[in-house]
Amino acid sequence: MKDTSIILSISMLISGRDEMKKSLDSLHYFTEAFPCEVILVDTGCSPEQRALAKEYADKLIDFEWCNDFAAARNAGLKEAKGEWFMYLDDDEWFDNPQQIVAFFTSGEYKKYKSASYTVRNYRDLQGAEYSDAYLSRLVKRLPETKFVGKIHEYLEPYEKPKKSFTDFVHHYGYAYKDEEDRREHSFRNIKPLLELRKEQPGEPRWMCQLAQEYFTLRDYEEVIRICEEGLEEWSRYSWDHEYAPSHVGGLYVYLLIAMETLKRYREEEVWLKKAFADINMQLDIMAPTVAFLCLLGTKLYDNLKEYKKSSDYLRRYIDYTKRLEGDRAILESGGALIVTAVFQKPLLYSTILTCLEAAIRTEDYKLSEEAFYMLDWNNGELVNQNEQEKSMVDAFCCVPYHPTWVKLLQTLVSRPKGMEEMLGVFLEIEGEYKQQGETIGGEKLSRLHRLVAELDYKHGYIICARILHEEAGLRCEKTGARSEEAGAGETGSRKIAELFEELFVDYEKEILAVGAEVWNVAQRRGILLKSRLLDIDYKNWKRMLERWSRTASLWEIRQWEERLAGWSLEPDAPPAENPQRRLLHFDLFGIKCVEGYLRRYKEACPNQEKLEAMLWRYADSVMAFHAPYYRDFVFSQRREILPEEVQLALNLKELQQYRGEGNDLKALESARKCLGICPAVEEAVDAFAKMLRDEVKERSREVDEAQAELSRLIATLKKAARMQIAAGEVQAAREILVQIQQCAPEDAEVKEMLNRMSESATKS
Repeated sequence: MKDTSIILSISMLISGRDEMKKSLDSLHYFTEAFPCEVILVDTGCSPEQRALAKEYADKLIDFEWCNDFAAARNAGLKEAKGEWFMYLDDDEWFDNPQQIVAFFTSGEYKKYKSASYTVRNYRDLQGAEYSDAYLSRLVKRLPETKFVGKIHEYLEPYEKPKKSFTDFVHHYGYAYKDEEDRREHSFRNIKPLLELRKEQPGEPRWMCQLAQEYFTLRDYEEVIRICEEGLEEWSRYSWDHEYAPSHVGGLYVYLLIAMETLKRYREEEVWLKKAFADINMQLDIMAPTVAFLCLLGTKLYDNLKEYKKSSDYLRRYIDYTKRLEGDRAILESGGALIVTAVFQKPLLYSTILTCLEAAIRTEDYKLSEEAFYMLDWNNGELVNQNEQEKSMVDAFCCVPYHPTWVKLLQTLVSRPKGMEEMLGVFLEIEGEYKQQGETIGGEKLSRLHRLVAELDYKHGYIICARILHEEAGLRCEKTGARSEEAGAGETGSRKIAELFEELFVDYEKEILAVGAEVWNVAQRRGILLKSRLLDIDYKNWKRMLERWSRTASLWEIRQWEERLAGWSLEPDAPPAENPQRRLLHFDLFGIKCVEGYLRRYKEACPNQEKLEAMLWRYADSVMAFHAPYYRDFVFSQRREILPEEVQLALNLKELQQYRGEGNDLKALESARKCLGICPAVEEAVDAFAKMLRDEVKERSREVDEAQAELSRLIATLKKAARMQIAAGEVQAAREILVQIQQCAPEDAEVKEMLNRMSESATKS
């Protein structure tokens, strides 16, 4: 191939990275389509890697690394013979660049002097997160074409007209293996950037790059220092440098983000005003930077709770997004580093999610709806945005009702698993309002219940919200503060009764999750619930109780215990086919209630006495429930066929008996038999067995200590008796020995001493 026939020279720096072969392989898209040459500049390959490179290279150039990327690039450029020149690295590879290939094969390249394609920078090694940068990597080669910059090098001159491609290369250079890898990469870049700063004082490009590296290191104080110095130096030395407003804009952006991260909001506000006042911002090419400043403004004033200012900036940011998103020409001409991400989804989504609250709180319905629907709520990226969703719902409840709020909530709950996600948000907000002192009927809780009540969705929580909303309306009517949102008088009461019927019929599995305030409505309205509860299918009731005893809080268990005790006193329901069987609902609840207490024994039964009483209560309730259905011989001879909880109850009854008799050995044996039977209460049973063992050990220790003390006392008294005998005080000695005999009647030595004294008295 003659030099004059080469259309494109492709130059790549190779250092033997893992992706090098993939990068080289991707060049075949070009080399097989039109006349190209591949120039590889070896900056440090191993012999094996170099041998691989030879298979692809038309020219392989040795370059002794000198910490200067521009010098290495220029070594490849110097050897180029193509009409056009393109460069990339050995950790980048193309993915079917059809547009670029067509550009050259069709001859379209003759109409242009430069071109850009997309570099997809991945943020993780799995390729799940990335951002796109539009880089100018293709130029029509001129004698004066050269690379500039020891690092983050660039081509100049870069003349127009320019062609923009959507073709992209994959790049994992910013997907670090670990924190050490990330820091090492930044420190490697900082050294040459500091050298460039000294060589070219006031050049904003290098200061902006420095700010980027310190930002990557999360050294935000240093980012602020670099940016402030860079802006000051630019004002002093700008006449010495090529006009570069985009990098000046980048310095403002990094400075503001660093201050936001450090929560230095008032300082950030001062610099935000300075940025908008900068004359550079009036240039058309600075529109992406101005958009970024608006984005930062909306976040700043959201943090300061100045919602009007925040929503004003949000509107400006959205206007810029609608006008400039996808405008490659303006992004490439006015973008510098981070500024190019201003309209990309991650930043757009995070900003709207964070600052939508401001638009809602200022009751800007149009802006709220417009911003909300800029997000694709069916996108997996918007799953589990609980904090942002919570701030939205809280904002809805802090301003007067509006149909827009219902529309936005409807979108959230209608997503796949949306109601499941939003239910957690609703319950959390309810809990926070109650902690703040709000009661049912309070302003924010009433707004929440009304919004949820108007949702077109079938769910037990929504039925409960409708009940509370109707009740609030009836109570307002009674006080003369009647609103128009709920049914009035008899209509409202009838509607509440119908809603309770719907709750039990359609959402019986959620009954145990219903809050106390809903049941209070039933009590106030005289709605009897016993028959409804007894109509729940027994198998469903049992499954519900199993789950409830595992998940309910201690407070909820106590609430339900009191509630069902009250319901059981309601007038009996109409006779059923088997009324006694229906009443098993209450008996089973009694067992699961105690089971719930035992699961939380550390809180419910903080000492041995209370835990013991709860275990006896558990055994009694289980036996009372099951005893009518088994013959006595099954309990005594065929325990293995009984349900686990009955086997445990029988062992607990034996343990209770031995405890009453004071038989420690039998009690310990029974406690051991209680273990490993019923997983639901195993932890509580195990804890009691350990307490019992410790109690018996302590009692045994006390007995041993008392016995030792008695032995010491007896030895002392015996010594005193001998002394009395030696002194001739026989009667006094006898009295001492009789005293010893009362404590130790089997003491042989005492008996012998008393016998000798009796014999002596007889002889005399």
